[in-house]
Amino acid sequence: MAYINQYYLFVDSDGESTNRSINISDHPVEEGMVITDNVKREPLEISISGKLVGTDAETIKNNLIALMNKGSYVRYIGKEILSNAVILSFNTNRDISISGGMSFDMTIREIRVAQSAYRDVATGKTIKSGVQQIIKNNNDVYHTVKDGDTLYSLSIMYYGSDMGYVKLYEANSDIIEHSAKEAGYTSSNGGHILIAGTQLFIP
Repeated sequence: MAYINQYYLFVDSDGESTNRSINISDHPVEEGMVITDNVKREPLEISISGKLVGTDAETIKNNLIALMNKGSYVRYIGKEILSNAVILSFNTNRDISISGGMSFDMTIREIRVAQSAYRDVATGKTIKSGVQQIIKNNNDVYHTVKDGDTLYSLSIMYYGSDMGYVKLYEANSDIIEHSAKEAGYTSSNGGHILIAGTQLFIP
């Protein structure tokens, strides 16, 4: 049993494998062993195989595909726990032995997204464009949604952990749902669909 965000997965007993590796730089020398001057940890990668079953199997499949296609942050909780990850691949196979469901295999990888920056002409300061804040009354903080933002990534950005996504959704559910419907969606799917340009209150 495992979760990706709030989606429940049946993982096979041997269906989770983790790849850990490092990258080193080698420099040849005239005599003796090569010299290594840099050791860098590579992103953690987890391969998962299992089954999607139940009446909501098709919905979960579609939502996982959407998370992959948008490059949205996901949090995986299984034998391993991995936050700040994206779904690299997600394949399904329908088998008559799985009534109303499907088998799947998936690869997720840890990532760190670099935020672009720009220089404010008026102040001469370099501003991180990833943090689009509007301060009102010197207290309230708002974030203007840009493409690729998720409640998970905003929770990490503002709180240092993805555990604040529920608080963000509850504080902004009306505007999130309204924006999603204005964009042609039936709902935001619990905050998983954010529309660029929407202003969210950061409680």
